[in-house]
Amino acid sequence: MSRPTRLVWRSELGWGPSPADGADPKQGLVVHYDSYDQGLADKDHAACLDYWNGCRDYHVNGNGWVDVGYSWFCCAHGFVIEGRGLFKQQAAQRGANDSHYSVTLATGPNDELTAAQINAVRELRQWLMEPESSIAGAVFGHRDFNSTDCPGDAAYAFVRDGVFSQPPGTIDKEDDVPTYISVGKTRDSRQEELRSHEWQQIYFDKNNSGGCEGHHADGDYPSLVTGPTYFQGEVSLRIEGLPKGAEGQIRAVEVTKRDGEYAESERYFPQEYEGTNGNAYPKATFCGFVGKGHKLRLEVVHFGGEDVRPRVTGGQARIQAWEL
Repeated sequence: MSRPTRLVWRSELGWGPSPADGADPKQGLVVHYDSYDQGLADKDHAACLDYWNGCRDYHVNGNGWVDVGYSWFCCAHGFVIEGRGLFKQQAAQRGANDSHYSVTLATGPNDELTAAQINAVRELRQWLMEPESSIAGAVFGHRDFNSTDCPGDAAYAFVRDGVFSQPPGTIDKEDDVPTYISVGKTRDSRQEELRSHEWQQIYFDKNNSGGCEGHHADGDYPSLVTGPTYFQGEVSLRIEGLPKGAEGQIRAVEVTKRDGEYAESERYFPQEYEGTNGNAYPKATFCGFVGKGHKLRLEVVHFGGEDVRPRVTGGQARIQAWEL
C-alpha cells in the first residue's frame, strides 16, 4: 500500500531530522501508551499535536534523550505522526530499541481507542512491511519485552487478538467510532440474594443508549455484548447488605450455546472489592473479543459467610464495541 492516509512528517511539525543513531528495525512493531488518561479522542486534533510536541520536550529536556522516544504516534483521529521515524534507534522498549519500531497511542487506562486509531496502526504496520523498510508483520505490546502495564489492557487485548495485525480499512463504521452500549440496573429490577462463594449473574434492566439493540437482553439470553465484536468497557455496582471488610470479586464471562444451553467459554480476570459500612461499590474494567454468536455477561461473588445475603440494588455498564 502507499503511505498511511493521514501521515504527518516531523518536518511538518517544525522539527529537524532526528539526531538518534541509525538502526534497521526489521522484527516488528511494538505498541505503547502514555499510562495517564489524555482524553484526546474528545478533543480536536490540534490537542494531539500539542501532546506530541510536549512529549518530545519532556523526553529531551526531562529525560535527557536526544529525541522523542518513539518511532511513531497514531492518534485518536487516525493520523500517523512521525517521531524518530524510519531507520532510527528508539528509547521505547529496552532490549528491542534497534530491532523493532515503536508506536504510541498516547492513551491511558480509561481512554477510548477509536476505530480510526486502530486503522492508523494497521496502515502504519502495512506500510512498514513494504520493501523499503521491510519489517516483519508481527505486532507486540511493550509488556512483551519489559515488566510494565504498557500499552494498557485494552490495547494489549488488540495486540494479543490480532486486531492491529489485520489489513487496514476493515473497520467499516460510520464516523469511525465504535458502538456505544450503556445499560443500567434499577432497584426495582431482578435482585437475587448473593450467596457466599457462588458466582451469580447480574441482570441489567435499563437501556441508556441506542447501541444496546442487538447486544443487550436480546430475548434469548440476557447479555451485555453479543459477538462477533471487540470490546472495552467499565462497570460499577451498588451492593447493599455486605458487612464491612467482607471481600468479593467481579468478573466478565463469555458464554456460547452448546446443545441448547449456554456454557462458559472464556473468563476475564476477576477484580476485587470490599464491603464498607454494610455496602460495597465495586468497579471494574474489561476488554477483549466476543466470538460470533457468543455473549458477554457479568458475574459477582462475595466471601462474607453463609449467613450473609447481600443484594445488587444498582449499577451501570458502559461498553464500546467494534463489531465485525
